[in-house]
Amino acid sequence: MKEYLFPQEGFRVLFFIGKGGVGKTTTSAAVSVALARKGYKTLIVSIDPAHNLGDVFEVKLEDKPKQITENLYAMELDMEKLIKNYLKHLEENLKHMYRYLTVINLEKYFEVLSFSPGIEEYATLEAIREILQEGNRWDIIIFDTPPTGLTLRVLALPEIALIWTKKLIEIRKKILEKRRAIENIQGERKFVIEGEKYKLPSREEEDPVMRELRSYEGEIKLVRETITNSKRTSVIAVMNPEMLPLYETERAHEALRKFKIPFNLVVINKIIELEEDIPRIRVKIEAQKKVLREIEGIFRGIDIVMVPMFEEEPRGIEWLEKIGGLIVGD
Repeated sequence: MKEYLFPQEGFRVLFFIGKGGVGKTTTSAAVSVALARKGYKTLIVSIDPAHNLGDVFEVKLEDKPKQITENLYAMELDMEKLIKNYLKHLEENLKHMYRYLTVINLEKYFEVLSFSPGIEEYATLEAIREILQEGNRWDIIIFDTPPTGLTLRVLALPEIALIWTKKLIEIRKKILEKRRAIENIQGERKFVIEGEKYKLPSREEEDPVMRELRSYEGEIKLVRETITNSKRTSVIAVMNPEMLPLYETERAHEALRKFKIPFNLVVINKIIELEEDIPRIRVKIEAQKKVLREIEGIFRGIDIVMVPMFEEEPRGIEWLEKIGGLIVGD
């Protein structure tokens, strides 16, 4: 039994990663069907901007969970909406924290920020965090992810964000210390904003900026502790029996190990199986055999499941259940 696919401590989180076009969405959907059939209340979420999870299930999905079959729910996150909501949340918080700077036109800066590098990753992380916060609604949460590069940046963000947050907290403490020193000499600094008196905070317990930093630190710690807990989270890589997907999967494995994120299973998808020799594709078959030999050496100690190439494109619940059974097992 593949224990890393099933709940052990509360809900289980499965991230399916892989190069674009290897069959990641079909594989993650198939596993979700198989797990739901076993009685686990399962949510599968597409965080790939180029969604096709709904196409695989042959239903229209939105950014709210929709029931597909008994115990199985699915949703596709709207990336533009995610970024817009994320920036709106930031803008509101900043306006609240820095009321004495209302002369600054924050809207102008946030319009520019929406096109900044990294904003998509932070918005995706925020969406993952919100889903994990309500994780106890589910037995299993499956994320169908974007191509490997973006996914690795998102999974690395909690560790990076905590480093930045720790530094910002240290800087904020020094600012508050200097404010207290000035207060001891000049007295409290007060402002009148829209007819309301406002005191410039100088202590941690009264400082909205410090409260926000502490709150964010706690939220990100929750994500990091979840995705690095082997009893909670598993990463499953999907690849085709070709050299480029193999290289990308190997690099992903190394990156995830660096951030202590559990990597448990490699699904080799679309393996060509022939009953007789066909000269025209002999080179393709030999290349496939070479990749399969390489995989055994590279991913020692990691489960490997091989899924054959089918005569037709697997879509719909019956096909997904068949593929899911191959991966999940009995």
